[in-house]
Amino acid sequence: MISKFRNCLPRLFKKKQDVPLIDRLENLIESDPETNRNATTDDASELALVSNVLGLKDLTAKDIMVPRADIVAAKVDTTLDEFVKIFSQNSFSQIPIYKNTLDDVVGIVKVRDFLPYTNNPESFDIRSLLRDVIYVVPSIQLLELLVEIRGSANHMVLVVDEFGGVDGLVTLQDVVSEIVGEIQQSHHNIFPQIIAKQDGSFLADAKMLVSECENLLHMELLKPLVQKEDEEPDVETLGGLAMLLAGRMPTRGETLVHPSGIELEIAEADPRRVKRIIIRKPAPEALS
Repeated sequence: MISKFRNCLPRLFKKKQDVPLIDRLENLIESDPETNRNATTDDASELALVSNVLGLKDLTAKDIMVPRADIVAAKVDTTLDEFVKIFSQNSFSQIPIYKNTLDDVVGIVKVRDFLPYTNNPESFDIRSLLRDVIYVVPSIQLLELLVEIRGSANHMVLVVDEFGGVDGLVTLQDVVSEIVGEIQQSHHNIFPQIIAKQDGSFLADAKMLVSECENLLHMELLKPLVQKEDEEPDVETLGGLAMLLAGRMPTRGETLVHPSGIELEIAEADPRRVKRIIIRKPAPEALS
């Protein structure tokens, strides 16, 4: 399936009389309705891929980026052994390199560039391996971002705010996942965001959407926290809900009580973010 997408790319990104990319894609889908109706399974799959590409115009880098707190990066003075450890613990092919903070990225390094130094560590110099960084704004559409990434040797971009601070990271794989993800639905949820435990509680990823948790528990979690009817908390995830309840960054082992009676126990957290939460619904008699 992905190979079909790759085969489509040269045609999709070829310049044709300066016709906008979106228009070329739409023309490709709508140009021959009779052919589309009689398409083989392979043709239909390719058409589905192109249709998913069109859907990228409704998404931006901010919608799919890895948030700053989750970015795996390394300082420019990191040793070869430390780099090997970073890459072995994380299944990444490349990571950003920075000087003092993540806002001061000096380049990107790829894991394959380290191979020549494994037998000659004394000659290792990270600065000789640095590749140029691509910066994009959060509002860039994914279709344009795909063009940006494809024209670079690095399949990774950093998303920056108006002050130049790094907000997140997007890879080519992230964009492609948006295209082929709907076609490969049978492979998703290998690692579910929430797991029901034998004691009736739930272990949830803090990045799970509050709306999804509300549907699962059949309870409203955000509405009871607003003071005015037209007010909406700026919260999307369970981790954000925990921070809203605590009024600060909660710590591991801390239990927060929601107005509905639900308890949120912080199962895993670090100083920057909540990672996993244990959710306990109130006993039936407590609701009566």
